[in-house]
Amino acid sequence: MPELDVYIYGMTVLSTIHLLKDKFPAADGYQEIVQTYVMPGGEAANAAVVLKNLGLSVRLDGCLMGEQTAKPLTEYFTMRGIDCSLMTYRGDFPGWRDIVFSDGASRTVFGWFGNYLFGEERLWTRPSEEAVRAAHYVALDPFFPDGSDHVAELCRQYRTDYVTIDCKWETPMAQDARVLVCSQEFVRNNYPGVDPAWLFEQYRQVCGGLLIFTFGSEGVWYASPSTRRKTLAAYEVKVVDTLAAGDSFRAGVIYGLMHNMPDDEIARFASATAAMVCTRFPSVAEPPTLEEIEGLMGKG
Repeated sequence: MPELDVYIYGMTVLSTIHLLKDKFPAADGYQEIVQTYVMPGGEAANAAVVLKNLGLSVRLDGCLMGEQTAKPLTEYFTMRGIDCSLMTYRGDFPGWRDIVFSDGASRTVFGWFGNYLFGEERLWTRPSEEAVRAAHYVALDPFFPDGSDHVAELCRQYRTDYVTIDCKWETPMAQDARVLVCSQEFVRNNYPGVDPAWLFEQYRQVCGGLLIFTFGSEGVWYASPSTRRKTLAAYEVKVVDTLAAGDSFRAGVIYGLMHNMPDDEIARFASATAAMVCTRFPSVAEPPTLEEIEGLMGKG
């Protein structure tokens, strides 16, 4: 395999995304839909689109393609120059899909993920050992039973650094990552009532790489094992859609690693990447350029 910048193993779905006129309604309520798009989504797909637009070569893997998803996903990724040849097609499966409602400040997702991930069938690919060995960096989603852990094992075997998201601090995947990014949503759902500052310190003590907690408009915390926690305020932008902010943040981290940025610069670049993505709908349909990201950083 030719040299590869980033191997991405994770969540790729076909998303139906609705932009609402106002806030998501309460039970028995109503809200007007302003725009609708059908396009790739998921942590892996969104990161791939952003990274490719920033000039990196990416190979996408993870979810199986199905009857309803194979053609639109393949056409979209091929048009953008993203290699999705590892994403195996399965004809008796509709494919990974979701339905998303975005009101600008928040997004609400409906899907079949519990059934797909924890059902009787394995609906994701076996990781590519060759791709892990060839890649400069791996973007790894932790969601797939046995598949995600296998990628982490391959990274350790071939000494390929990986960037992952939303892992509990007790797990080897979190502890061995070159960068671990935990979202506010993950922390809130998995550690309810726990002081985030205390939790951050537990992570920092056992994680061997750069640790980042993201808090949306409240900014980020970050630290390496040898440094104290630092804070970075969020960039001020007009938010239109927050759907792929976290996915784009990780893409910004990987771009920073590829260009040997120090930790402070990685945090700033990733934050600016996520902020730029929030200024448009649907978020990564028009991914940010390097000039846009650096321009926003210059204003901060």
